[in-house]
Amino acid sequence: MNEASRLHRLYILFPLVNSVKSLVPLAAFVSIKFFNGKSLNDVPWYWLSAGIVILAALLLLYGYLRWKRFSYTLEEDKILIQRGVLFREELSIYAGRIHTMNTEQPLLQRLLGLTQIRIETPGKSEDGGVLPAVTDHEAERLQLWLRDRTRALQPDRPAAQTHDAAAYADGGIVNADGAEPMIEGTSPHERMVSWERDTAEASGNTQGAGSDGGYPNDRGNVAPPASVSPEERSILLQLPSRRLLTAALSSPNLSLALAFVGGILSFADDLLPDQIYQSLFQSAGRILPGHWAGIAILAVVLAWLLSVLLYMIKYAGFTVERIGKQISVSYGLLEKKRLLFSPERVLAATVKEGIFRRWFGYAEVKVHVLTSESEKHFMLHPLIKTADIPELLARVTPQLGVQAITASPPPHAKWMYLRWKLAFAAAVSIGCIWYFGWIGMLSLLLFPLAIGWGLAAHRDSGLNITGKQLTIRSRFLALSTKYIRRPQIIAIEVSGTRRQRRRGLLSLQVKMILSDINESLVGMDEREIMAVWAWFQNKKGERSAS
Repeated sequence: MNEASRLHRLYILFPLVNSVKSLVPLAAFVSIKFFNGKSLNDVPWYWLSAGIVILAALLLLYGYLRWKRFSYTLEEDKILIQRGVLFREELSIYAGRIHTMNTEQPLLQRLLGLTQIRIETPGKSEDGGVLPAVTDHEAERLQLWLRDRTRALQPDRPAAQTHDAAAYADGGIVNADGAEPMIEGTSPHERMVSWERDTAEASGNTQGAGSDGGYPNDRGNVAPPASVSPEERSILLQLPSRRLLTAALSSPNLSLALAFVGGILSFADDLLPDQIYQSLFQSAGRILPGHWAGIAILAVVLAWLLSVLLYMIKYAGFTVERIGKQISVSYGLLEKKRLLFSPERVLAATVKEGIFRRWFGYAEVKVHVLTSESEKHFMLHPLIKTADIPELLARVTPQLGVQAITASPPPHAKWMYLRWKLAFAAAVSIGCIWYFGWIGMLSLLLFPLAIGWGLAAHRDSGLNITGKQLTIRSRFLALSTKYIRRPQIIAIEVSGTRRQRRRGLLSLQVKMILSDINESLVGMDEREIMAVWAWFQNKKGERSAS
């Protein structure tokens, strides 16, 4: 068995820092309540200081015990993680079940110059497969270990799995493990030990690997070179700051702003006295109805500017690399993330053209990857010219191709795209007229907007079948085009009311492995929907024949 490795020693500080971060709102609240009408002389500084010192010492002791009891061992076919202070926990993760090892840098790790490793396996994993504090060089060593082990396991893979992997690629075949070719004449273990020995000699460190042929423990001193050679590691794209600013300005992602404002309000609710809230509500009641429109416009502008700032912080330094046959996506200013995935694990790709971006011929591209994490939508490019999308998909996911829409909803299906939008406009107009009076009559302008919205959705919706790929395009506000491979579809549902069937109209819902990327299309011609149904049934016929 190889020598066990430990996390970086700075991991000892994690319980103390996390506790301070959690106690800051409580301390602020208690301070406001305590100092209300009191002076600093009333504070028991001696006992307060003693309590803080004792609490900090206990947290440091707990951090040391957690660090001492946390170890991981790289074995021939698995990684063994042992942790726990009072209750010992042991987790064995076999290399054959590991999808990827993603690297992240949350704010604390980024400040300390450390990296967090998240091991992706099938199913939902909690914190068991996480190494929260390692150096960048140690992260590279772990990822190299994974690539070597998956290469070693590849010859033993059953023929059926190899056939499935080729089917996913379908003309652009990639290795299912995402590894570069092996060097003949050496085993993965021998190459790793020789590699680390050469690195130690080059840097003047004569200790190198352990005497038992195992890996050195992780004091953060091992500095391996890049995990692949320069010709095997290339940057596919880097987003300059000017292009990132353009993407932020043209992407009014108000959800980021709402989440941020919600957190601020939740924090302020515990600190601000009730009198402030009462005065705010009283002031709001004295605002004239006509001024609410200006307030609403100002709020939207401020939310848009805030979303621009948060967008740039989130995607700062956006870079896409090819490492061997894997794709690496890294971004983040305060919390840096680096996500790796193999192209054959891509379930679908989505091209989203916003209202403003579509005028100038730009879009964003996301890929939907099968992982164990809740975040399965990886941004592949925040702002790209639509003419360059075919080349981008060909370089990253060759199994997916850009196809033009060949089937659209017929003219007599327009009412299916207009009904709910007109109903929404009517409900909003009635509410505005009832509350604001004659000024609320301005809400009647929503009706032409709803009609234009519905007609645009009818015009832009459609589908295409080319080979083993289904392309579906739809519009809510932004135009969304999704490219799906047939092997990733688990079910197709066809529905329609009696009235719709009499008019030859049907609706389609495509269900995939991940429910949050299902796609639907309404008001399509019955012949086009049945063609999709026959195309999907052919998949089952191919499986039974094989």
